[in-house]
Amino acid sequence: MFIWRKFYDTYWAVCHGALILKVTLASHTFLLPPYGGIDEDLPIVVAELKEYFQGQPFEFHGIYESTIARFNKYLPELTEFTPDRDNWDYVYLQEKLATLAGRKLHSKKNHYNAFIKDHPDFVYEKITPENKDECIEFGKQWIINREETDPTIIREYSAIQEGLNNLEALQIRGGLIRLDGQVKAFTFGERTSKETMVVHVEKADPDIRGLFTAINKEFVSRECQDVIYVNREEDMGIEGLRKAKESYHPEFMLRKYNTIVR
Repeated sequence: MFIWRKFYDTYWAVCHGALILKVTLASHTFLLPPYGGIDEDLPIVVAELKEYFQGQPFEFHGIYESTIARFNKYLPELTEFTPDRDNWDYVYLQEKLATLAGRKLHSKKNHYNAFIKDHPDFVYEKITPENKDECIEFGKQWIINREETDPTIIREYSAIQEGLNNLEALQIRGGLIRLDGQVKAFTFGERTSKETMVVHVEKADPDIRGLFTAINKEFVSRECQDVIYVNREEDMGIEGLRKAKESYHPEFMLRKYNTIVR
């Protein structure tokens, strides 16, 4: 939430011990479900939110199935929960991403092997305070090259800077790949539980065959050995991104729902 706060124009407040996050994306404002607090206070929190929105309808997004159970018990007036497929998270087994073993990932293994064959002298490094500025610069150029077709993508640069400039404070883990001494790919994420690593950013030179597959495999095999799952987040409804994430055959999808409070 911290690194993406400018992208989502994030505001926060605490209400009866619950953290409330308000975000705006593409001129659409919504709330995330209240975090923390006491479940029995949910009706009071929602009543204050209704007052804040001056009686106008507002939306909760990012509702997990476990949250629906909470809402059903304490906010029974909320009965319609719409699946938000564009924001479902893709969750994979760490072992499968690290090895690319099995028939389903055969094509990915071929891409990786092609990269190794073409670039046998590639160098993988863990992202550190000493090399993070090179990743920031590579990310900047990657975004500039796409800004003309997607003006909003420039806001990703802020997230890259915030993440890599606060590696230690945010407990960020990252990796990069060099070719001929130059950074050509990098990725980073964070461990969000004992079992799961979430990957927030992945950038690579698209003209180098197998490089996206290589940075994914190398990072997961080297930096994610202490988790079972790797959450590679949502596809945002982008067709190419959806195809790419589906091609890795997720173990399961972390479903999210939206609802309207009237």
